[in-house]
Amino acid sequence: MKRNAIFYCLITIVLIIGLQSCAKHFFRSNYKDVNDLIHNAAYLQTKPYLKAHLKNGDIIILKDTWQIDTTLNIVNGAGSKYNFNRKLMFEGSVNIPIDSVSIFETNKKLVKPETNRVAALSILAGVDAIIGLLCLSNPKACFGSCPTFYINENDNFHYADAEGFSDAISPCLEYADIDALNQTQIKGNRFSITMKNEALETHCVKDVKLLAYPLNQNERIYHYSASNKFYLCENTYQLSNAKADEGDITSLLKNKDREERFSLSDEQNLKSKESVYLTFEQVEHTKELGLLLNFRQTMMTTYLFYSAMGYMGNQVSDRFAMFENDTVLRNKHVATYKELGGIDVYLYDEQASNWQLQHTFDEKGPIAINKQIVPLQQSTNTSKVKIKLVLNRGLWRIDYASLTNIKEKVTPKEVSVSAIYNKGRIDNFALNQIIKPEKYLISMPGDEFKFDFELPHTDSKYELFLYSKGYYLEWMREEWIKEKNLLKLNQMFNHPKKYLKEVAKTYKQYEMYMESEFWDSKIDTKNFSYYEN
Repeated sequence: MKRNAIFYCLITIVLIIGLQSCAKHFFRSNYKDVNDLIHNAAYLQTKPYLKAHLKNGDIIILKDTWQIDTTLNIVNGAGSKYNFNRKLMFEGSVNIPIDSVSIFETNKKLVKPETNRVAALSILAGVDAIIGLLCLSNPKACFGSCPTFYINENDNFHYADAEGFSDAISPCLEYADIDALNQTQIKGNRFSITMKNEALETHCVKDVKLLAYPLNQNERIYHYSASNKFYLCENTYQLSNAKADEGDITSLLKNKDREERFSLSDEQNLKSKESVYLTFEQVEHTKELGLLLNFRQTMMTTYLFYSAMGYMGNQVSDRFAMFENDTVLRNKHVATYKELGGIDVYLYDEQASNWQLQHTFDEKGPIAINKQIVPLQQSTNTSKVKIKLVLNRGLWRIDYASLTNIKEKVTPKEVSVSAIYNKGRIDNFALNQIIKPEKYLISMPGDEFKFDFELPHTDSKYELFLYSKGYYLEWMREEWIKEKNLLKLNQMFNHPKKYLKEVAKTYKQYEMYMESEFWDSKIDTKNFSYYEN
């Protein structure tokens, strides 16, 4: 009996090994089992798959190989189709109209131009095993970013001039972002800016434009992002005094020197608030004032986003597909960030002896410094202006604060791209993708595109803003797949207050070193190409 038992055990082991080593690894008809199998570490790097989430709720998983027909706009190959309830409906040769797909997921590189339509909807899983070595020890600290833009193309990421559509993490969240590039003296009429993909992401860029306004002496233009208005301003009133919980911080906020004021998070609750008090003395013109602030975020929101990706685990594309098709769920994704809030601006009313809420600064992204204005809704009768900023502890970095006088609303001129260079060579294909409204310029890790603009006036001083529109798809790290926790994901979306309390101590363990590891894991676009690996 013992020999028979041993014999049958050996036979079972041989059969299991044989099944696992077989090239056709889709030997189970249950969707959950198949999904677990294709994300297994043993297969993730070696067994290619393409999972298509259809807009009607069905799922098709293609096995091993497939083709893209750009004429018929379909993907075809051998695979399995599951209905909305994840019951197997069909196995064999299938054609997938790309327009019927909400989200793709694949572990295979997409490198040919005809893959653009698929790449624009694809979450890549496990492709970063080679290029993401720096992220293996701490995947939540791995560099991530939407497109980064540089006026000086040789600048490093610490000096990015703009960070496009930071909050557009899915096709349905596509939006247009505007970043101030400051006043610039143009020699001739040409201006250039370089867009880089320095992260493990697919960037889908719908449009890039320059917004330009010619300046007279002592004039500036500032952008108010909440209502997307531009204000012509004059006069600058320097900060006289600034205080926070740690004491005097005037020297940190008085100059645009990248010496930022920030605090550390509360280990009891990530949504704890703090106040910063600003005083401006000898303000000569107290009517139509606007507060200028240079600011960006810390790594807190990056950590929370990466945590959500990890909680999704091998259901990442399932969750993003639900996200694309379910407006209620889509709104829930911002619940945690709403709890954190922006930078609320209060003006002290001397007559009423209280603080009056004015507006809020709220721009996502930890990389480029935002340079924005909020108009003060009421005037003050004193030359000493007091402002209070209420913000989430540990979330914001502030570099500079000052006051200005608003003269009028203005409209900058839109300037379209005249030429695009791909790592030094003119790229008419990329230009065509940007010019045509139905197209996307797809940017993969290591890509670098230089945009040329021709301004209407020669040798003039302009206030410049960068307009970028699109979305991006974060690649799923193999290490994140192992962190699957749907209960935590549900808590993050449906009970954000409770979640921010419970995750506070865990984030505290990352906070002190996450920033340095984040920057160290950035992709060097000069030495790395996605297409060569």
